[in-house]
Amino acid sequence: MFNFKPQDNLFFELFSKGAEIFNSSAKELKLLMNELDNPNERLEKLVKLEHEGDIVTHELIEYTKKMFITPLDREDIFNITKGIDNITDSIESTAHLFYMYNVTSATPEAIELVDKLMVVSSDLVKVILELKSLRKSTILVDKIIDINTLENEADLIYRKAMRKLFENPEDILFVMKWKDLYHYLEDSIDACETLANEIRGVGMKYA
Repeated sequence: MFNFKPQDNLFFELFSKGAEIFNSSAKELKLLMNELDNPNERLEKLVKLEHEGDIVTHELIEYTKKMFITPLDREDIFNITKGIDNITDSIESTAHLFYMYNVTSATPEAIELVDKLMVVSSDLVKVILELKSLRKSTILVDKIIDINTLENEADLIYRKAMRKLFENPEDILFVMKWKDLYHYLEDSIDACETLANEIRGVGMKYA
């Protein structure tokens, strides 16, 4: 299963490309937090990244269809592909929610969550790069554990942020906006952890 052929490299190159796209999206979301009063440039970049991610997803699916033998099970390739695409989509949706709700400044908790997303995203890129050497990898499991830990920390930030919202809910519109925004930010981090756990399962299968 792991005697990879030259044609197998394209799978891992596309996985890597998809990972770099969602990582770039996380960075753009962070920049957006500082430019919410003038978000158009960041939103345009995020739309472009999401489109690039869709192209990678399409290429992976089409290439899988053409290959008689694949380096990983087809189901695993599909799940990893879907997981990568879900992260990029989630980040772009989060950014556009800030725009639709006309939010012009971020709360400290939102910035904390975006910071966690950036670290999780960066770690997940490293995990995806290890797919080509699952049996030999010395960092795969450790990085996935790091991602799980960061997601737990993000959960705590999310719960505290939600509690703070409802401590003095005088501005109902503010509460409604940020309830959704925190949820979307947390979903983006959860999407990263879901993919990390999927890859861990793949690693266990082929160990």
